[in-house]
Amino acid sequence: MKVFKHGSPRQIARYIKRFHQGSFRVEALGQFEFHGGRIDLNHRTCRQTLTLIRQIKQELHDLRPLPLSSGQP
Repeated sequence: MKVFKHGSPRQIARYIKRFHQGSFRVEALGQFEFHGGRIDLNHRTCRQTLTLIRQIKQELHDLRPLPLSSGQP
């Protein structure tokens, strides 16, 4: 399990993308688990936690490779 001192969404997203399954901890917010590259919400209701999860999801989306356009030079 990786421990992050600060909730840096980009750094956490790279960790999730690399391992696809496991857990991590943000010191101020607690432990999170992820499977298949997606974070399990597990009854999370804290606004700060949900905001971090939303930012991580956006970073994961931004890390995806762009699709190649077919037939266009």
